Amino acid sequence: MNQTTTKVVNAFLNGEFLKVGNSYTDGKSLYLFNNKIAEHKLDGLYVSNAGWASRTTKERLNGILGVRIHQAKHKWYLNGDEWDGNWIRINQNQPPIVDEEKSKKKFNTSIGSEALDGWRNYDFPTYAVAGANDTGSWDDSPCPSNVSARELETVRDLLKKNKIPTKFMTLKSSNVFMVRNFVVVPPYYVDNAREIVSQYLNDNHTRLLYIVE
Repeated sequence: MNQTTTKVVNAFLNGEFLKVGNSYTDGKSLYLFNNKIAEHKLDGLYVSNAGWASRTTKERLNGILGVRIHQAKHKWYLNGDEWDGNWIRINQNQPPIVDEEKSKKKFNTSIGSEALDGWRNYDFPTYAVAGANDTGSWDDSPCPSNVSARELETVRDLLKKNKIPTKFMTLKSSNVFMVRNFVVVPPYYVDNAREIVSQYLNDNHTRLLYIVE
């Protein structure tokens, strides 16, 4: 089971909001590419393949306790029985209590990584929406600390006006003389926040600020 499945399915089962790549849950339902593939109802937990018998759909559903899907001769089998992918009840568990307002404001500070070359990786907060490098306050600093902080604070103020909570995070880089500063938002707001940052960058000249996507 991959990390995306583990994270998003656990959030779904616990009634929490989480968005990871192509999957997300609002705590009530589980979605893959905006297709609902699992749902908590009053009489139990239901699953469907939403008409897409794909490997990723199978991967996500197999992350749910009580679901075991395998394929044989182009047919899907759910817990040993042939299954057409239509909605079916898996258990009679009570749905989790979903505190929507609390879930919306919950931060996730997990770290992602992207290879720059064969020797270096670029690490970033998974739910960062903006970043600015910081090479200190020296006279010849190419990325002055005060400029980095000021431009990111401008983003935080802008998001605050749009009622989006923010958190400031700093990560090391492969350059021992530089750190990377980020503005992070709760997963619920990440898409909206990135649109706001993108529009701000289109309309304003900045020195260090960049969008994180």
